[in-house]
This record gives sequence, structure tokens and C-alpha cells, in this order.
Amino acid sequence: MAASPLLEVEGLFVEIDTADGVLHAVRGIDFSLQAGETLCIVGESGCGKSLTALALMGLLPRRAQRRARTLCFDGIDLLAQSPAAMRQLRGNRLSMIFQEPMTSLNPAFTVGDQIVDVMRQHRKVTRAEAHDHALHLFERVGISAAAARLRQYPHELSGGLRQRMLIAMALMCGPRLLLADEPTTALDVTIQAELLRLLADLQKEFGMALILITHDLGLVSRIADRIAVMYAGEIVETAGVEMLFKDPMHPYTQGLLECLPVPGATPPMGRLPSIPGIVPSLIGGRQGCGFSERCRYAMPECAQHAIALRDAGRQHDYRCVRPPEQNRTRAA
Repeated sequence: MAASPLLEVEGLFVEIDTADGVLHAVRGIDFSLQAGETLCIVGESGCGKSLTALALMGLLPRRAQRRARTLCFDGIDLLAQSPAAMRQLRGNRLSMIFQEPMTSLNPAFTVGDQIVDVMRQHRKVTRAEAHDHALHLFERVGISAAAARLRQYPHELSGGLRQRMLIAMALMCGPRLLLADEPTTALDVTIQAELLRLLADLQKEFGMALILITHDLGLVSRIADRIAVMYAGEIVETAGVEMLFKDPMHPYTQGLLECLPVPGATPPMGRLPSIPGIVPSLIGGRQGCGFSERCRYAMPECAQHAIALRDAGRQHDYRCVRPPEQNRTRAA
């Protein structure tokens, strides 16, 4: 008998009122996550990845409205929780690493004050006990001279160190689920690889599930168990990481993979392919496939009715009117 998912999301919508109409940032997405599993959500900027994470955390902007058929974490109905109950969950059983470390830390307090307060908010420990735990986590995430770092202010540290501190802060209470929103943004390639390896190691050590949000497919190939590809507020394809890279089914996923340089195949200084066109407006209603105006295989029926997820077998789903045999031919 299969274990119940740690996180179950069905029919999640996020809508924002604007002067031009309702912006449908997230359009009825479904996904689930097992304990200890890594799900990577990938897609272009503005496709709804970060708002999906903020909806799970209950941290949406004031003008944004969240609704869903199911939003269940560890047996808890997140839709039914009061603001006070959500505050007890956040930073405790459900934690998040935000995208920009400089704006996620309070410049008026030392790093030590901020990380110690996280644990004391959720655990009955003394300040000294929380301080000792913070030292342990700083060392675990690769921060040298941990005691001195705890006395410093955020502006005194590099971007890589600040990001490691945010990882340590998110782990202070041993969460069951960690959401990482583009944790390697604005860092150089070497530091990106180090942080991803660190997240993978910490996930195994703490036994937690991980949702990694990124726009870079190349970064997730060695850390993900499954990948969900988002486009214009919808999940257009989900698959195991090996299956998605080997046999992408949605034309958008195929286009993303074609844009990646391939060692030994992409000529030096050669031009990489790109996906033509622009992302459609998310304001107002939309009929049919959101990718149809950019798709090289678009047909009249693509814009005529809602496109449901199609089962390609082996836990591989994609949102397209084309049958699997046609899309597999194109992917090859």
C-alpha cells in the first residue's frame, strides 16, 4: 500500500486584482510530494513558480487570493488554518529559503539574533541552547569561524555566506518540507554547484522533502527525483528527472532542453536555439493552450478548448493535444 503524500495540491489557483483586470498567476495546478522526495519546479520568470511556493506558505501579497480543492501538508488542511496556526507551521515543520538573501535578513539585527529567534519561537529552549544549535548548523552548511559570523550583520557578509545562513536558518527546527526559491540566483557557477550539493546532502541527513524552484533545467538534473515544468501559470509536464531529460513530451519542455548547450555537440561560439515569441498575458480569461502561439506544432484545436494533462505512462504527464507517439517522434 502506497504511503500518503506529505504534500497534496489539487486545483491551486492564485489570482491578483490589477487595474487592467484579474491576473491569473497560477491556474489550477496539481502535484503531490512524498516524504524525503525532491521535486523541482522549473520554468521562465513570471510563470508562477514563486507564487506557488508563497501560496503553500500562506505568504501571498495582500491583493493575491488563493483557492484550491486540496491543499494538505502532513495531514493538515492549510486552507483551514488561521494566521496564528500558519505562523506556528512556518519555520517549524514547513520552511522556506527565499530568493534574495539580502532582503530576507533584517539589516538592523545580527545574524545570530535572527537565527536564534527562529528556534526560540517554536521550541522551548534557552538562548544558549539555540545559540549552540546555530553554531552546529553553521558548521554543517560550511560556514567557517561560525561564532564570529553569528555576531556579524548581513551587510558584512558575501552573497554566498548569506545564502548559507538562510539555509541554516530554515533548518533550525528540522522541517519536514523545505521550499527553496531559486537559492542560487546571482551566485557564480561554482557557488551554485556547491549549494545544490549541500541541499542534497542536508535533505538526506534531515530526512526532509524538498521543493526546489528554478528557471535553470541544467541545475536540477542531479538533485531532482521529479520535475514539474510550468508555463504561464500551468504545469505543462511532470516526470521523473531521467524520463524528462530522455523523453520530453511537451513542446515547451523540448524547447527548453534544446536551449541548453551540450558538451561535445554544441560548437564553440555557436548560437543556441531559442523559443520564438513571448509569454501570453496572464490577465483575463484564456481558452486553449497557453503555449500555442509559440509552438511550432500548433493546430487549430490547440486554441479551441481547455487542454487536460495526458498520461504518457510511467508517471509521465503532459498538457498537449498531440498523442504520445507524435511528441516522442518530435523529441527524438
